[in-house]
Amino acid sequence: MFDISLPAFTLMLEIVLGLSSPTYMEGYSYPVIDIEGEFYCLAINAYHESRGESFDEKISTSQVVLNRVASLRYPDTICDVITQGPIRESWKTKKDPALDPDDRIYYPTRNRCQFSWYCDGRSDSVNNLDGWEDSVIAAYVVYMGFGEDRVDGATHYYAHAKIHPNWSKNMVVTAKLDGHTYLRKGK
Repeated sequence: MFDISLPAFTLMLEIVLGLSSPTYMEGYSYPVIDIEGEFYCLAINAYHESRGESFDEKISTSQVVLNRVASLRYPDTICDVITQGPIRESWKTKKDPALDPDDRIYYPTRNRCQFSWYCDGRSDSVNNLDGWEDSVIAAYVVYMGFGEDRVDGATHYYAHAKIHPNWSKNMVVTAKLDGHTYLRKGK
């Protein structure tokens, strides 16, 4: 059974009925849905960053990723933005100096990624199907340009109930929802 939240269902119904149309963000080109690539990266990020939170949080965390893609300060693709961070070579390939560079294996440095779930050392599997369904819909809505930028250009966020990072002191708060505070560089 497809069991999505009421806000997700309402927004999808508006899209299907033509009551909501895309609002295109400057600097981001909206491609055809790429289920195994960029779209999947956006959906899995929404899932891991806000699976137990509201549909609005899933939309907002996805919007931050696209705001980064549109910014010159970050990589140009969704997957590159999400996986950005320092890497280290596997000890298995590092010990073989004759190994071809294309055959070397690299891993993200633990707890040093832009999005914490990507390198926290925990499983990245999807176990909460309700959270996954809403994350897929939120990713679709943002990926295709439906809805407004709910985070006013934010390129960062943090879970305010859990942490208050030092880097946030030099940024402007653009939105605060139930689970996250959204920020962007000052003017």
